[in-house]
Amino acid sequence: MNLFFDAQAYLHLGIAIIAFIGARLAARWPWLKWFVVILSVYLSLRYFLWRTLYTLNLENWIGILISVTLLLAECYGFLAALLFYFQTLRPKRETVPRQDDRVLPAVDIFVTIYDESTDILYRTLVACQAIEYPAKKIYVCDDGQRDEVRRVAERLGCNYLRGPRNEDAKAGNLNHALAATGGPLILTLDVDHVPVRTFLRETVGFFQDPRVALVQTAHHFYNPDIFQRNLRVETVASNEQDMFFHIVQPGRNFWNASFYCGSGAVLRRSSLKEVGGFRTETLTEDIHTSILLHSRGYRSVFVNKDLAAGLAPEDFVSYVRQRKRWGRGCFQVFLRANPFLLRGLTPGQRINYFASVFYFLHGLPRLIYLFAPLAYLLFRQYPLRATVPDLFSFYFPQLVAFLSVLPAITGVFRKAFWADIYETIICFPLTMTFLGMFVNPWKRKFEVTPKGLLFSRNTIRLGMTWWMIAVVALTVIGFWLGSFRLSTGQGDPPALIINLVWAFYNFVILISAILAAYERPQLREMPRIARSIPCEVKLDDGTRIDTHTRNLSETGLSLDLHEIYSLSPEVEIDLRGDGEHTRIRGKLVRFDRRRGKEPSVGVRFHEPTEEQHQSLIRQMYSSPEVWANAHTRVEAGALPSLWKIATSALRVRAASQILNRKSLRFPVAGDCRVRIDGRIFSAILQDVSSEGLAVDLIDSAPDPDDEVTVYRGEGETSSAALRCDPVYFRRSSGRMKLGLRARTPALLSEWISRKS
Repeated sequence: MNLFFDAQAYLHLGIAIIAFIGARLAARWPWLKWFVVILSVYLSLRYFLWRTLYTLNLENWIGILISVTLLLAECYGFLAALLFYFQTLRPKRETVPRQDDRVLPAVDIFVTIYDESTDILYRTLVACQAIEYPAKKIYVCDDGQRDEVRRVAERLGCNYLRGPRNEDAKAGNLNHALAATGGPLILTLDVDHVPVRTFLRETVGFFQDPRVALVQTAHHFYNPDIFQRNLRVETVASNEQDMFFHIVQPGRNFWNASFYCGSGAVLRRSSLKEVGGFRTETLTEDIHTSILLHSRGYRSVFVNKDLAAGLAPEDFVSYVRQRKRWGRGCFQVFLRANPFLLRGLTPGQRINYFASVFYFLHGLPRLIYLFAPLAYLLFRQYPLRATVPDLFSFYFPQLVAFLSVLPAITGVFRKAFWADIYETIICFPLTMTFLGMFVNPWKRKFEVTPKGLLFSRNTIRLGMTWWMIAVVALTVIGFWLGSFRLSTGQGDPPALIINLVWAFYNFVILISAILAAYERPQLREMPRIARSIPCEVKLDDGTRIDTHTRNLSETGLSLDLHEIYSLSPEVEIDLRGDGEHTRIRGKLVRFDRRRGKEPSVGVRFHEPTEEQHQSLIRQMYSSPEVWANAHTRVEAGALPSLWKIATSALRVRAASQILNRKSLRFPVAGDCRVRIDGRIFSAILQDVSSEGLAVDLIDSAPDPDDEVTVYRGEGETSSAALRCDPVYFRRSSGRMKLGLRARTPALLSEWISRKS
């Protein structure tokens, strides 16, 4: 195997390193993004010239088919990257024009609902009522025609519109509301999208320009998506949709091509009527309506700020169905309103709308990447012909440059390698959706994304993941055969090594994709939001503690204490957020301290009154700054991201630590002895609470079934003896950790006070 590299290889690797350095400096000097993109495009063009002229397998027709198919898949990726650069390199930030409060236009707020829970509707309506805008009317657009929805609307003083019973899906529901109302502006909200109180103040001012027909805001999701939740990477990876709303849409805004996303947007009624209302011919009425508005010369404005928050798809099945609907809808829009043929669009708008459709073609190229190394490992058909030095000279520099330019553009919203998981999990369903367009292009079955799902146990839907499991099995077989041939000197060693590495990477991505489809239990009926709200805790003895909440829900909260207190079972909380007070009583359900952190307290509210409930909702969702720091966490870089992906199986398998103690544990180290079944064992005291303790037995002991006695004095009959009941035990490396509940816990207070 020739491993000597020529000067040209080192030269272009140097260019890639320059791109890497430039990308790191782009945060300080944004113009460097253009320079880095130019270098990346140059290296990619050089790579594709080499791929086309020198790497095709022309030995037989099967080899030609495999090799050309792989090249076309790579060409798709390169064109997708060019379209991405075009959309994102010049983001446009909008400033709200000043608005005269004496001439505020009336706004009709449409909250659409079909079969979702009325609990979700309730919080959205409460937040809509809190919007600081006098000229507003709230309408509940009920396409499910449920009496319970009408009662909630009437209870909260909102207008109720009985929809046309899912005729033309959400677009039909909105058009029905459009005909029954008359305000010049319309705010549309999905039932789960809860607005902040300044929503209209930060959007309506743009309509002073008569050419503005649409103001779309960023979508924020207060629950983790399936990748964050099931792979346990909430603190590493952003929500999968964040890149679109915070990178792509602001970039499209430069070209006047940001489009309506179905919720969190204000539209001009007269402009909507000019294009026939919300379009009903396709599954994606939002982008279809937008392209027609743009073709009439109207402007759209994108406000890159989280002014409302909703629920991301809560399970794998919902995620896949949503993406299939989006894909089919975009293909239908391409047929109905082809951006290259539709009159009135600018060249920039045509390219941006084409990019929206082109993105949903990634399914087939991703499948080709998964199967390409297996062509050689299983059937000895070269997907491409290349030496290791050639790959080092042509492939590696363009890869380094692309991985460098991605974070320079996307920042915290997308890291390298995560897109491979996102595309893999959906590639087969999207491919089938695309092929189905040739059979029935106008299929319009609208499947509503479920909201408020609960899961009592881990589960996986084999009916939607079988194909990934099958590809994993083929990859394992191919890897085994390739490794065997490499170890026995059969085949082409460089080709074997290249395809083995490629297959191993695919295996890691596939396993992560399958684990993302493996649902973790979801038992909370009400969402819990990370919120730091000043509050006062009042104990039964009159003690008052000033602190802040860690998170808050409509049924309880969690807070940290700066000191250790002996809390009473019942407490009174006074929440002081968003300009109001909520005084509410609750029950202590958890009192613990994680290692190295302050004591944490969990409180479950007693049945709140309606006034208290609404106040809690406003404090959770209505503050203009509630989502201001939602995207400030620092994500891992390219290699750490790859490590997180590779180790996802370990995190998913690890059991979650459930903290439900009602008394705080103190680290109280010291030697002790433990009597189990009449025998004495040496042990080390680990921690103590007001109810129990944990000890670490140095020697192996029998399983504790009955009473256990712990001694801290000089003798076995010392007054320091504590009789306990065993709660749990765990064995590891010949030792045993034992959790005990004291029968007479008064002695524990003395141990805690001494802490030794």
